[in-house]
Amino acid sequence: MRIVCPGCKAAYQIPEELLPQRKMVTFKCKKCHCQIQFARPQMKEKESSTIPSDDKSSQTEKISIQVPAEHDPAKVRALKSKIRMCLMGFIPPVAHVIAKAQKVMADPYAGLRELTEVIETDQGITTNALRVANSAYYGLSGKVTSIGHASVLLGNKILGEIVTMAGARGFLGESLRGYGLDSGTLWRHSLAVAVGSKLLAVKKCPEFEQDAFVAGLLHDAGMIMLDPHIFEKKGAFDEIVSDGSYTFLQAERMILGTDHPEVGAEMFGEWGLPRTLMKSVATHHRPVSSGGPVGYVVHLADIMARRCGHGIGADDMLYTPDDKAMEFLGLEEAELTGLQSEISESVGKIMSEVLEEPV
Repeated sequence: MRIVCPGCKAAYQIPEELLPQRKMVTFKCKKCHCQIQFARPQMKEKESSTIPSDDKSSQTEKISIQVPAEHDPAKVRALKSKIRMCLMGFIPPVAHVIAKAQKVMADPYAGLRELTEVIETDQGITTNALRVANSAYYGLSGKVTSIGHASVLLGNKILGEIVTMAGARGFLGESLRGYGLDSGTLWRHSLAVAVGSKLLAVKKCPEFEQDAFVAGLLHDAGMIMLDPHIFEKKGAFDEIVSDGSYTFLQAERMILGTDHPEVGAEMFGEWGLPRTLMKSVATHHRPVSSGGPVGYVVHLADIMARRCGHGIGADDMLYTPDDKAMEFLGLEEAELTGLQSEISESVGKIMSEVLEEPV
């Protein structure tokens, strides 16, 4: 389906099978940032070869693309096993700090001193945490001089949020050559999704506010593990996504036999992070009840972040809100649109003093 921006006349080609049925679709023009809204047309049948769909509950989805011969099922299975083996050895130092911080926060008997001690074991995280704490987002610009001081001014919950943000910045800030993402692109998107997840959780399920923030921040971390393997098959990957009709997610599954939500969830299992976080990350592109409220929240926050200019690639406009997620949280399309400006404002406040610094 060809959509033309009413402002700058930029054209977007969006496959009809990826649009939600009986819904008004809204997204932001990548060029002039104008809001584009249109009604989804009647679904059309396509005769084509099959590749795995984004919904694991169905076995195949008809998509008009020829699968290159190199995507042999046996080779895909072997590559998937190789990726799983790599997962077992990929535990960056920051992961230990994040995991410990999450455990301290989950302990009702732990205090600020315990969390402060965890943060101060890593100098890089301590430095980044102080930058975040002094950003305009928390309203304490120039007032926080130490982690102990931050714990007194902000409290345990916010300090845990800050340490996760500061820690994740290190490994999410690198460039991803396979996906063609510049340094900082994935980090900015992840930050926007974290902020959006927190905003949604506060409004619809406040008891999951912190879980939603962490899940939003780490939801695409699996891309880091997949990037070297995507780079090895970059020609095939670029061929699939080049015309703007297929998502990174679909391309991952075609050439690797797995995808970044699945790998991310398994990676967090290796890191010792909570199972609730693993499930919400695993389902953020295909939300189901097993992902819980946080899975639905992160799914919608991911889409809002893409719409307000904090996406990661050419496939940003191919993702649309899942009807089940909207119904579960009792949301209307207009509410998502309204929250997008809040996301942009919040991310801007953090970026102004934090993200401009080298990672």
